[in-house]
Amino acid sequence: MMLPPEVFIDALIYSNLLSLLAIGLTLTYLTLKVPNFAYGDLATIGIYVAFTFNEFYSLHPYLIPPFAFITAGLVSLASYILVFRPLWKRKSNIVTLMIASIAVEIALRSMIHIYASALGLRRRVSLARFDEPVNIAGLELPSVLLATTLTTITLVCSLYLFLNKTKFGTAMRAAIENPYLASTLGINVEQVYAVSWFLAGGLAGVAGLFLPFRISATPETGWELLLKIFAASVLGGLNSIFGAILGGYITGFAEVVGIYLLSRPPLNLSTAYRPAIPFALFIIVLLVMPRGITGTDWRRLKKILRGGEG
Repeated sequence: MMLPPEVFIDALIYSNLLSLLAIGLTLTYLTLKVPNFAYGDLATIGIYVAFTFNEFYSLHPYLIPPFAFITAGLVSLASYILVFRPLWKRKSNIVTLMIASIAVEIALRSMIHIYASALGLRRRVSLARFDEPVNIAGLELPSVLLATTLTTITLVCSLYLFLNKTKFGTAMRAAIENPYLASTLGINVEQVYAVSWFLAGGLAGVAGLFLPFRISATPETGWELLLKIFAASVLGGLNSIFGAILGGYITGFAEVVGIYLLSRPPLNLSTAYRPAIPFALFIIVLLVMPRGITGTDWRRLKKILRGGEG
């Protein structure tokens, strides 16, 4: 069955943003090896940065990504310096770090609520009016499709070049892979981690900026997205930055295309079940391949599924 073009477009836009978010979450996990429950709120910060610059400075949303990147990046960096780094230096266990990330999440979400209230925002934030169609070779495409695709390609390529073609990127990969060995070689591991958290926050801010083009956003939007981001990151493999890209696209397309198919005959399910799709995918991944796509021994898994090896 052929998918309607609008379903494919929605899936691609959503997957672009989910991939950016999954990359950022993976970056924070690779440093301290702790799930960052505050990560979704960094995307919400991007939403309100976009609204603020557009509403008060009449800046077009497509010109705001650098501001969203820097603002969310600085908030992420502050959370690392003020909360996570001191706990990490005290050799706190994963439970302590997870509880700390939940506390940071509650604090960030509360501050976003206060900010929205101070602006008098008693309605949902939407930038859908800027999603104007663009004619390319006779095809009418949403401008946000082009914007998110180009932004994702640019950021992913820049991250690849940064990690693989610069001295600091090489030092960052070394520090993430083996921080103790890297420190003995003179690499400033704390500085590397700080940059990682800044980049992760920046990616979330940029992704968040584009969310109001397709959904009506509130201060709760980032929290509502969090488990979907986790699903994408775990699917790709929490130890692989570029596996997160794959996880983001698989999860995004599974959610959008999945609910379209499930809402049609013969099932005729309500679209309200859409959030259940990434959660179900999350559970399946944890049961079948807990290390994600990039961390799975596919030959061994194939043997297990055939019953050839226990």
